[in-house]
Amino acid sequence: MKKQAVQTVIILGMFLMMFILLLQLIRLDKFHQWFPYVSSAEQDVETMTGEMDVQGEPLTIYLHENDSDLSRSLIENLTYSLDYAKVEYEEIERDQLAELSPSRHKVLVLAGEHSGEWPRSDIERFVEGGGNLFVGARFLDPSWNSLVGIEQSNGFTDALHGMQFKEVLHPAYPNIGPESRLFTHSSIDVVLNDAAKVLAEAEGTPVLWSHSYGEGNVMFWNTTAVVDKNTRGLLLRSLAQLPPVMVSAQAAIKVMHIDDFPAPLPFETSDIIQQEFDLSTKDFYTDIWWEDMKNLAESYDLAYTGYLIGTYRDDTQLVGEGLVTRNRYPMLFFGRSLLSFGGEIGLHGYNHQSLVTGDEPLDPELGYVPWEDQEQMARSIEEVQEMFHYYFPQERLTTYVPPSNILNETGKHALAETLPHLTTIAGLYTGNEELGSYVQEYEFDEELEGLYHFPRISSGYVEGEVQKFVQADALANFGMFAHFVHPDDVMDPYRSNGMTWSEMRGQLTTMGEFLSRHFSYTEPLVQSSATKKMIQYQESDLKVRYTDEAVFIEGQGIVDPTVLYVKVEKGKYLLAGEHSFGRIQKVEDAEGLYLVTMTSPTAKIEIKGDLS
Repeated sequence: MKKQAVQTVIILGMFLMMFILLLQLIRLDKFHQWFPYVSSAEQDVETMTGEMDVQGEPLTIYLHENDSDLSRSLIENLTYSLDYAKVEYEEIERDQLAELSPSRHKVLVLAGEHSGEWPRSDIERFVEGGGNLFVGARFLDPSWNSLVGIEQSNGFTDALHGMQFKEVLHPAYPNIGPESRLFTHSSIDVVLNDAAKVLAEAEGTPVLWSHSYGEGNVMFWNTTAVVDKNTRGLLLRSLAQLPPVMVSAQAAIKVMHIDDFPAPLPFETSDIIQQEFDLSTKDFYTDIWWEDMKNLAESYDLAYTGYLIGTYRDDTQLVGEGLVTRNRYPMLFFGRSLLSFGGEIGLHGYNHQSLVTGDEPLDPELGYVPWEDQEQMARSIEEVQEMFHYYFPQERLTTYVPPSNILNETGKHALAETLPHLTTIAGLYTGNEELGSYVQEYEFDEELEGLYHFPRISSGYVEGEVQKFVQADALANFGMFAHFVHPDDVMDPYRSNGMTWSEMRGQLTTMGEFLSRHFSYTEPLVQSSATKKMIQYQESDLKVRYTDEAVFIEGQGIVDPTVLYVKVEKGKYLLAGEHSFGRIQKVEDAEGLYLVTMTSPTAKIEIKGDLS
């Protein structure tokens, strides 16, 4: 008995020592460094923290905003770009501009009008001594010509369109022809000096060029189009050309939405489907469309989130039992299949009427019927939620996608009132707010605690150059792919652009190949997991310091793995391959651009090449 008691005391003592050690690790913030925490199996995101002997100096980007609409809009756009890419910056006032000391690791950003207020001679000294100047939006002032690389300026030229790249900023960007209205440029009609290097142009006019001045460099955006959200990646990738090396982060998220799925199948016969397949609408979606969608997901590493709808009627007369009966086949077949395939179901609505009242913006061309008030909206949401739980009692509705991407404050509060597990509203990254489009940034709601905004960036089966450009820009900025399609697009000649399903499937295949070639590192996630990862990505801290020989990176609370772009100047390179901190890959067809995947919270990345 004494021997057993002694053994028991020894075992308890060992457990006590282990517990004390665990408390010390947590207190010293080492526990998560050594044993990364996975918040849930669904999230599949690890938290990494670490400490290292960080050397060098930071890359300091100074943003100066002056009193002009163009300057304010550009600085706001660039601020979002830098925030999303986790690149540090600070604001600088006019009276501080003269005090800037030259450094290759400093970038001054100016934009818009009122160049006469800037201390030009001091800025010239800053650049000549080795600093970098980034002109984010054009201004016309001949006294600046020699600094920015202009030989002669001949006033403004307006209404230029398109964008053609003369140098690769990121290989995913396609050229945009002048027939496109994605960009409308107001530019300076210029003749550049021999030292200037054109990187992009529109209808033959340079809209982006670089220029060396003394020991420093200048990047000049000769356009007003850079205030558009769809240029944030361009702004970041062009700014990265200036310093000797620059690190930016990637959220590395890939989300694929299917709106109106599952939803009541249309009863009418589709001539388009019959002509191609000689099948009923139900059999086409069951045997052809859904099977093709699953094959595409397996081939190109996609995860689907479907958004159910209860009825296509524009009233609220159906009661819960009616919804249950009408949706039996789509919920049991498509809903179960989607969930068993690793997908997720969110809410699109009781019907396809946007949650707005008569006094809130709504595109009249949609022909939608406004809701009477918040109470009526809430009743409809409760009905469709009851139908969903009838079929899937263990599942939760965590994401809402507004019908036609239109929503307003009344609808948002109705959703928060009736959906207890709602965490995400997924509207649009860009759109027309005057017509009711719910345009968002990736951020928490300012009013409703815990509600996160996760906008979708692109849509449809048709992969034109504009669609590819929009996708490439968000991916080049912060590694985000968020796309949505509708099952019934194939039956609408306008939305299908007159294509058959086989042709539309081919377009999705092209999109999958685009992602596989340029952004294979993006992680396929259902929306609830994507929201969790994006929140952790934004809340994490990334400390980067630079020397001539190396980049030092230290992360606190970063996701595992963490994906970064590292741009190095001409004549320098990184050693591709496996390293103690992770992996380095050369980005194909982009000089000096590398993709770094960190599986450690800290990294020292050596810079190879001449140190001149």
